[in-house]
Amino acid sequence: MNTGELQFDSPNRELVAAFDWAKNKALSYAHDHSDPVGFWYEAALPNREAFCMRDVSHQAIGAEILGLSKHNHNMFLKFAQNISKEKDYCTYWEINRYDKPAPVDYENDKDFWYNLPSNFDVIFNAYRLYKWTGNMDYLENPDLKNFYALSLNEYIYEWDLSSEDISRRNRSMNLEGDIGSSRFGNKRGIPTYNEGGRGETLLGIDMTASIIAAHKAYAEMLGIRGDVPESNKYKTKAKREQEFLDDFWWDSEKKEYRSILYEDETFDYFMVGKNQAFLHYLLYFEAVADNDKIKNIISKYEVNFQQLIVELKSYLPILFYENGHYELATNMIIGLCNITNQRRDYPENSFTVIEHLTRGLMGVDVNAMTNTFSTLSRLEDKEDWAELKNIPLLSNKITVRHYGKSKTIATNVSGESIKWSAQLPGSHEFLYINGRKTVCSSKDTKGLPYSHSLTMLNKGDEVTVSIEP
Repeated sequence: MNTGELQFDSPNRELVAAFDWAKNKALSYAHDHSDPVGFWYEAALPNREAFCMRDVSHQAIGAEILGLSKHNHNMFLKFAQNISKEKDYCTYWEINRYDKPAPVDYENDKDFWYNLPSNFDVIFNAYRLYKWTGNMDYLENPDLKNFYALSLNEYIYEWDLSSEDISRRNRSMNLEGDIGSSRFGNKRGIPTYNEGGRGETLLGIDMTASIIAAHKAYAEMLGIRGDVPESNKYKTKAKREQEFLDDFWWDSEKKEYRSILYEDETFDYFMVGKNQAFLHYLLYFEAVADNDKIKNIISKYEVNFQQLIVELKSYLPILFYENGHYELATNMIIGLCNITNQRRDYPENSFTVIEHLTRGLMGVDVNAMTNTFSTLSRLEDKEDWAELKNIPLLSNKITVRHYGKSKTIATNVSGESIKWSAQLPGSHEFLYINGRKTVCSSKDTKGLPYSHSLTMLNKGDEVTVSIEP
């Protein structure tokens, strides 16, 4: 286990303190293979000694950055290995350290708690883990392949989750006997991660977004494995589900997304308080490409995020970073880690802060298919600097140091040669690589322009890319 190599520094001492707290807290939740379940970390309510599908999916990249590769791989396998026809192609929502379904959520195979987006969330994040690590087992392991295929076929059929059926499905399907006499009733198959609402929820928009994300991820995995016909089939399915989201969930009169469909055929929209807001899943699952719609969602969260519970806040900083709200994102991280946050010990909080700082503030991302990592400074002030040392990605440890928006230094501390896509905010005709003037390319993401140049980093190389010599 990596017990402390990852380091962050910045003149913003509150942010450094937030990173240190998050790293130490997250690592305190990691357990070695001495428990019957094997390598695992806590990813559920504190002190449950368990990990649930949604939380693991959301914590996985942060865990990977902290060096918990064995833990991620084992936990994803545990979910895959426990999918079964008897559970209508669900797996265990929550597994404890004894390698058993957590009793708080499970009575037997016909009576248990289950949020239906979770199978798709696991697929989406298994692909993200492959891209970050290059571990082909996420693509080729027989148990994982079986889980992916069952989840995107039998599971969808068994629960009426395809776009042709999903808006007319029976909310209490696949239940045996009297619902009132069972422990969990129709919580065996909740069609959303939203466990509140003002009535009987028939469907949540996050359900549709998760299905799109899983189909896209699986299509990419099949393509990498060389199965082009099957890859194209799932791309077509993803497109069909995307069309359903764009048509069914978008209210063209109100110019905003609906978020929950109830059995009485009414909808909720963006809400806070008792019903909570779940539109962030559209961005988390990368299900919206329209910049105006993205900005609309972000603006709603910008105004209302203080009213949300920690489990929902923990999704937001990286979304704010990616959409140009740098100061807000940084301050939110500090607030999430502050002792005044009474629920800061929720495991999801500390793990996701590590991802927010790495992928958000430092703009680090990885693509195993091209052996490339990218960086993009999201520092607010041109006088700011920040450094993240020993980031584990692919076979490497990488150190990244940003100086405002004008210069980035990357070091290949260890590992094989790797390509670096150095991205700097703004549109520039040239960038300077170690002082050498180089023609660069400019792109625009979510209305935010940046320039980038590709360079190779051999082991031990330190390279500077800047907008001035």
